[in-house]
Amino acid sequence: MNVLVTGASRGIGLGLTAIALKKGHTVFAVTRNPQALNTLQGDYAQSLVIIDADISQPLSLKMLMAKVEEKGGLDILINNAGMMKPDETYEALTESFQVNAIIPFLLTKAMTPILRKSKNPKVVQISTKMASIEDNTSGGYYAYRSSKTALNMLTRSLKIDHPEITFALIHPGWVKTDMGGDNAPVDVMESTQGIWKVIDLIAHKDSGKFIDFQGNEIAW
Repeated sequence: MNVLVTGASRGIGLGLTAIALKKGHTVFAVTRNPQALNTLQGDYAQSLVIIDADISQPLSLKMLMAKVEEKGGLDILINNAGMMKPDETYEALTESFQVNAIIPFLLTKAMTPILRKSKNPKVVQISTKMASIEDNTSGGYYAYRSSKTALNMLTRSLKIDHPEITFALIHPGWVKTDMGGDNAPVDVMESTQGIWKVIDLIAHKDSGKFIDFQGNEIAW
């Protein structure tokens, strides 16, 4: 299968890219730091397509679509790239919504015509339990929480408008990454292996659900 992963040069994105390659998939690895993928490129020269692109720009989106179609289309889109800013400024809120909600939405919309050609198209949004309104008992992290909640709602609407595609909103756990920090209880391998298991097993009847990397449903 052909898989596209954003934020593919570190953390969860890098882990998902490595697992997909080991599974024999062709991976379009979208990153602003292509050098971080040099080792994987050496091992998987034929199946790893590194794309240095700013997907917030329309021209980059068109270029990305062209590369995907040139390689035979797309089966799985994984919107992994994201950011967390703890401050509550206009700039933090605006940038968080841009990166965590708007760009994944626009990329999904752009790839929808290509995904439709797949026999079993899937879109995976890396969300977070912190986007759960019901689960929020500690407050704070306004920009991160609200932008990921927006991503969840956008994806639920996409699921309704594009019933031929299976959508999943996945909480990866609190993971030891640059974002999660050293105190996080889940390592990247555990998280990404769990995410891939969910991707492999998710059925079309479960499209649009908000679940964690162990397959447990999360309250909205």
